[in-house]
Amino acid sequence: MRRLLVLVSLLACACGPATGGPHGDNDGGFGEPDAEGPVIPPREDANSSQMDATSIYDAPILPDGGECDDWVCTHPVDDGCRPNGGDQCGDGLDNNCNGRVDEGCACEPGAVQPCFVGPPGRHGRGACVDGMQTCVGNSEFGTWGECVGGIRPGAEACDGQDNDCNGCNDDHPSCCNRELTCPSTMPDGHPFQDYIIDGTMFFPGPAASWQWDVTGGPCDRLLGNTSFTLTGQTTPRLTFHPTLSGDYTVHVRIVGTDGQVYECTFIVHIVAPGLRIELCWDTTGRSDIDLHLHKPGATSGWFDDRSPAGQHDDCYYANCKAYATPPDRPNWGYPTSPLSECEGGPEGEYWRDRGACDNPRLDIDNISTPNIPENINVDRPANNATYRVMVHYYGGSVETHPLVNIYCGGHLLGTYGQAPDQLAGFNHGEGESSGLMWRVVDVTTHVTGADTTGCDLTALHPPGVPGGFYVTNDNTDY
Repeated sequence: MRRLLVLVSLLACACGPATGGPHGDNDGGFGEPDAEGPVIPPREDANSSQMDATSIYDAPILPDGGECDDWVCTHPVDDGCRPNGGDQCGDGLDNNCNGRVDEGCACEPGAVQPCFVGPPGRHGRGACVDGMQTCVGNSEFGTWGECVGGIRPGAEACDGQDNDCNGCNDDHPSCCNRELTCPSTMPDGHPFQDYIIDGTMFFPGPAASWQWDVTGGPCDRLLGNTSFTLTGQTTPRLTFHPTLSGDYTVHVRIVGTDGQVYECTFIVHIVAPGLRIELCWDTTGRSDIDLHLHKPGATSGWFDDRSPAGQHDDCYYANCKAYATPPDRPNWGYPTSPLSECEGGPEGEYWRDRGACDNPRLDIDNISTPNIPENINVDRPANNATYRVMVHYYGGSVETHPLVNIYCGGHLLGTYGQAPDQLAGFNHGEGESSGLMWRVVDVTTHVTGADTTGCDLTALHPPGVPGGFYVTNDNTDY
């Protein structure tokens, strides 16, 4: 498994000089990263495998001869609120500062955009991090829903962060002797790899207790946080093992031996390359739902690998898992990916036998790995190629509400089937090549070099209808 070394960047206090670490110079004795994944937040010296924390942490100190009540922010930010105006559509900001983002702005249902609830002038400053909002409405045009996730401006907490996002860290008299230095940014992680956070790096003092919790994205909220695992939740060292892409909010509550409570909240981005499609549903274990991806430039029917033509234009559980072998596998002419992209998944041993990760591939099948969303990956998609996503109700008779997330270049760009716009009447399957089929979205990828730089999403509707879900029964047509 690839060992990813990650760094934490802590904002230096902008309100006065800063030197050394929170408790003086550090000799760098933080140990080596765990063999199973990254240790957060050390920094590796180019000439040593040991971790060196010198100058990573900057503690606030008072100006010479200053008192605590003199320690104020010298460059307050203009909030940029326009209380008598409307929101500027497309910027993901609450321009009129009424607590709602891009209200009244039209959008395509299912589209996702970054958003920030707070004064526009504080956007991107200090501890503030964008959330995400989904366009809701089951018609031709929708409206932007609630902005969820992210970190909004709050009161200064004496934690080494700029909590109110005004450009200055801990600009409050009570912060003169803070013991906590929360990370302001975190390095990206990767699906199927351990992400290890060492809390003693930002709270080195004696602690009576630790409590960590993590909040994930759309499928995690639907499934009740079952797609990732946490180890060490009540210890200083948390091991977070994600299976999905997305933004995860990490929170830790520390009680010092003196009874003082310390808390940190920050965002960890888990990213994967190329195009990643994820499927989850609310009746997992009582219904069998499958994810399909169609080859660009072809309009053959779904399940075509069972047809005499054997075109393999449809990637799904029968041919895209690790155990499928040529000529049964789809061959779309894409290069393989290194094992690090797939061997940490539930079929890792089979991918290791193959020696590489295929593109496309299905690395999680819910029927064999219950309660974990299915996903299909194309790490190296073609430029200006259009892929069609379909969801098939294979078996069962209970009504279910599938949710499909589209990640492109590591970013969530679309969420389809999310409440309140759930798919209704999706309630029966009759095995392969029959039952209900929901054609969800067409995804056109844009690639520069080896990087997927963006995707255009076109939600699919019944022919001749400007809105609604495109669902058929016993019809395998493209």
